[in-house]
Amino acid sequence: MWGFFLINFKMKYARLTLEQFEELHEEFSLFLASQSIDKKKWDELKSQNSNIVAEEMDLFSDMVWDRTLEKVEYLENLSENHLFLFKRQKKFIDLILIKSKENSPSLTSEGAWQWLIENIMHSSVTIFQSSKAIDGDFKVAIFGLIKNGASIAKADRFEQIKSFISK
Repeated sequence: MWGFFLINFKMKYARLTLEQFEELHEEFSLFLASQSIDKKKWDELKSQNSNIVAEEMDLFSDMVWDRTLEKVEYLENLSENHLFLFKRQKKFIDLILIKSKENSPSLTSEGAWQWLIENIMHSSVTIFQSSKAIDGDFKVAIFGLIKNGASIAKADRFEQIKSFISK
């Protein structure tokens, strides 16, 4: 009966990795129990109906992503010469992009943050600010940034740079 409800399910995000499922095995068991699926039934489904198994895993994955993305306020994406800092607002995402010249220290190296703070106004550092309106579900926009290499971050870097450039 429960498989009938999943027939039109389309994922919003991406299936969790095996490692993530292992970390969340208790929550996944509770999720399955809420679907009236015990261990015996789950093992039976795994051997007989891979489509339902995949749908249940996808549904759980979306549920986990939804809860996680709901709480995300800051993201960052770091490379050798670029630092993208993002802050989620209600209807848009703020971006601060910091670019260092090729001959500057790598932004991924140890001590790079201190170097950046000390040289934020130097000609070897360029700062760009922008905001982008979020059309639709902000969680999908945040997930897109994560898929493209951003990671969930704390407020300190974004807010520290914002305070420097607001002066």
